[in-house]
Amino acid sequence: MSITNPLGISFAGTRNRIAAIAGLTALTLGGNLLGLLLGAPEGILPLPALPLSIPIILASYWYPRHGLLFSACLAAVYAVTTSLLSPPDSLLLASILLRAVFLVLVGGVVALLSLRLRESVQQMNQIIEFLPDATFAIDREGKVIAWNRAIEEMTGVKKEAVLSRGDHEYAIPLCGERRPLLADRVLQGEGGRRQVLVSESTTSRLRDGKGTHLRSTATALIDAKSNVAGAIESIRDVSDEVMTKAALQNASRQLNTLSGILRTDLSNRLAVLYGHLSLGVMKFDDPAVLSFIDDLNDAANGIRRQIEISREFRDIGTSPPAWVPVQETVRGAAAGLAFGPVSLEAWTERLEVFADPHLGTVFTHLFENSLAPETGATRIVVTYHLRPEGCAIVVEDDGTGIPDPEKEGLFVQKAEGYGRGLFLAHEILAITGITIRETGRFGTGARFELLVPPEGHRVI
Repeated sequence: MSITNPLGISFAGTRNRIAAIAGLTALTLGGNLLGLLLGAPEGILPLPALPLSIPIILASYWYPRHGLLFSACLAAVYAVTTSLLSPPDSLLLASILLRAVFLVLVGGVVALLSLRLRESVQQMNQIIEFLPDATFAIDREGKVIAWNRAIEEMTGVKKEAVLSRGDHEYAIPLCGERRPLLADRVLQGEGGRRQVLVSESTTSRLRDGKGTHLRSTATALIDAKSNVAGAIESIRDVSDEVMTKAALQNASRQLNTLSGILRTDLSNRLAVLYGHLSLGVMKFDDPAVLSFIDDLNDAANGIRRQIEISREFRDIGTSPPAWVPVQETVRGAAAGLAFGPVSLEAWTERLEVFADPHLGTVFTHLFENSLAPETGATRIVVTYHLRPEGCAIVVEDDGTGIPDPEKEGLFVQKAEGYGRGLFLAHEILAITGITIRETGRFGTGARFELLVPPEGHRVI
């Protein structure tokens, strides 16, 4: 990466810089000497040290390692010539000496600051140069000011071919034509000064024309006055990631299709088995045979429940998590159930949680258990509480509650009874790190707390 020195633009090249320093030095020293020869006190210039500081500042800035030596030599020449050609006066000599010291200090300070500036620029250059992602930067006029090694390897274009060039020169190696990229949208003010823009695109320019899927991120470069001085854009080749994701999605679809076929086939065979068991009950009256048939019926019911669970699990995790409005989800889950005399109160307006899109299934199972006749519940309330450890969504009823010995096994796979479906609810919530536990007291009602991590909830 290369960053152009602003003061070096007018004197591109060492020869021009040396000539400028030499000319200014001769001009200022010559003017001072001419004034002394003409009899003017301390030269023809009113403040000789100030004009002499100009070549010192330039020399110390352009050549900081030699700036102190140059300023010392120039100060010595000034002090010697002025002292020799001025009338003997102790106060005048002291003034000349102080001005010479001032020139040396100016050179030393400028040289030190220039060295620190170059070190900072070099550190920034190294950071950008060795970033693992392909990265380039442009200034406010759209000229390239950075082009790191990773983007050289990605495009095959060396930095010398694009640095200091505008007119969307940086787009040609990536897109094959001059056109705005994400960094240009940043310069246009899209997304704000502190925001990061992200986009994905495909191009046939890379990978020997085989096609590449790129993910780009861009943000503004802010100067000391908080103004946008340019933009920086990083580009990552995510072709392998995209292909892997597509392959996994395809495999998931195939597995779902296969499992659907197996469920249908098993359900058909179970229907035949139930038919034979029903005939057996009507045909035989031997208690031992009937007991055997009951055992077979229980086994068939177990298989049926496994099929139902596998059907519910089929789509979990296939869609990416998203911000889900809780109040709307609660209402949607309740709409598919028969509450009868049981009332539902939900106080979760404005709350959104980052969860699997099947969050509604969680509330469905919680409501189903509260609506079971054996609980005796007449009221279900859904609220939320903000805590240091996250946001607790509370679902509670006024039924009989859950005995303490049964709480430990609430979220394991169950066949029947209270807690049916809570295993599935636990698995859905676990996808985004949401935990669930039962904190009610037996005899006063069930109380489930869904604890959402701090970064997984927001109130809008």
